[in-house]
Amino acid sequence: MSAFAKTTHARAQGDDVFFELETDGVTRPFEISGDALRRYFGAADDSGSELLRAFEQAREKIQALAKKAQWVPSDGPIKLGTGDFDDG
Repeated sequence: MSAFAKTTHARAQGDDVFFELETDGVTRPFEISGDALRRYFGAADDSGSELLRAFEQAREKIQALAKKAQWVPSDGPIKLGTGDFDDG
């Protein structure tokens, strides 16, 4: 497992990657869709290893989005999907 995946406690579950990210002293749970990881970050399929590899490739964009979304009220993970990456 990559350094980013270890740091964020990332795990592939189904067609998503669940992880935790700390920004400004607050740790929040997040979920990124397999569709976004395939479409924008090169995951070849829906296997856990491919999703986690693409998750590592997406590190900078994920961190930037997480910082913007950290105060979003949520009872569960904050979901990141294809629409969050459409603008590049």
